[in-house]
Amino acid sequence: MFNLLRGILSAMISFPKKNYADKVFEIIKMLLSSKYFPFFTAAVVVACYYLGLDLVTFYYISITSLLILFLLDDITPLFSNFVFMNIMISLKNSPSPGALGSDYYSRTYVLVQIIIIISVLVAAVLYRIIHTSVKRKFKITPAFLGLCGLAVAFMLNGIFSYGYKTMNLLYGAFMAFFFLGIFVLMKDNVKGNKQTTEKVSYAYIALSVALLLILAVKYGTTKGLIVNGSVQRNLLFFGWGTYNQIGTLLTMCIPAVIYVALNHKFGYLFLLYSFLVLAGTYLTFSRQAIISSTIIYFVCLIILLVKGKNRKVNLIITAVAVAICLLFLIIYREHFLRFFKSLLNSLKTGSGRTDIWIIAWENFEEAPLFGTGFYADLPQWLDTVGLDIIPLMYHNTFLQLMASCGMIGLIAYLIHRIQTFISFYKNITVERAIIALIIVGMLLTNLLDNHLFYIFPTIVYSSLIAILIKSEKVAE
Repeated sequence: MFNLLRGILSAMISFPKKNYADKVFEIIKMLLSSKYFPFFTAAVVVACYYLGLDLVTFYYISITSLLILFLLDDITPLFSNFVFMNIMISLKNSPSPGALGSDYYSRTYVLVQIIIIISVLVAAVLYRIIHTSVKRKFKITPAFLGLCGLAVAFMLNGIFSYGYKTMNLLYGAFMAFFFLGIFVLMKDNVKGNKQTTEKVSYAYIALSVALLLILAVKYGTTKGLIVNGSVQRNLLFFGWGTYNQIGTLLTMCIPAVIYVALNHKFGYLFLLYSFLVLAGTYLTFSRQAIISSTIIYFVCLIILLVKGKNRKVNLIITAVAVAICLLFLIIYREHFLRFFKSLLNSLKTGSGRTDIWIIAWENFEEAPLFGTGFYADLPQWLDTVGLDIIPLMYHNTFLQLMASCGMIGLIAYLIHRIQTFISFYKNITVERAIIALIIVGMLLTNLLDNHLFYIFPTIVYSSLIAILIKSEKVAE
């Protein structure tokens, strides 16, 4: 494919020497492979977000993804595109009832272009998978077999249940492809070394900058967001998600920032920035994100203080930060006590999710083997996406699997989970710990949400699992 592209470009360029085509491709490959490439992507995505140019974002992501798939041996830069897919939908064009409920994604000219983009990308992904297999680069691992089992469980969701919907098969196919297909694409097309972790980390740092900017603009422009000192978090809506989505994304950014702080010459600056990311997570007022980010940050901080450079400087900065936090806790203790009391009370009821958890259990009892499928009848207030193709969900990973895919789905997922734990413990390094913590950040928030089954986060999750498995036998 590279030779074909080179031939086409050579024919188009009217230079006296054909090797200019090779030079152009080398420049493109160098730019795409740069760890700073995600920052350019962040600028494009954020600009299009505020201008309502969703299709421009889609074309940018698709074109750069195609170049990565066809030109690069190591497709780690593709992970950056996967990350930014999560924030592609603008507030102006969002179909969600929580936004303007725009019909943008129902318009024929938009749908046709999106279908073409998706079709081309899927074809390119399949080509790369086939190419990897033909070159005998693909290696079968226990994790691959486990994901095959999970993919089968997804395909069988709701089968034999009363009122089975054909959409269950379609969404099961989506889940099978994005869990298994993306894993197969990434695992043997990335190196899984320190440079891989570094590129993943810079992708998340770029994402965190974009998220903090969007969050700051939201706080600065939303009327009625703060009333009598209380933040009305329901107004924290971003087109592509709510306060829970941005909270989860920021939580996943924390290990990446700390990893760069571990090794960078000016790592202490990244440590200071990590405080800002953590604060941003708290300002989303997403309860699951607040709890998850606190746990993740504590573990990351220990790794930094034990393994990082500039230990004395990091320790001093951390001590000062803790002292400042304690001072704020003392001064504003009544506000903090009220907040943490509310937080603890919400955990008793799963932040109001117990009603749908009861429905999940009832649906599991109705069809314990294969579940009642993804498209079960659930309260319409759960619809925050606005796209009929995305089913309403139960806001808990395990209950979602039990209700939708039955014991078959739950067992397949538990096997997959055990395999990832075994893989991690076979070769514990700082790099693999960082990748694992990013994954754990998502999984913790999924105890009260369903990001894992919302396609774009699914793609990111599968990519991270692929990188984790790939790095199992790579020397530190």
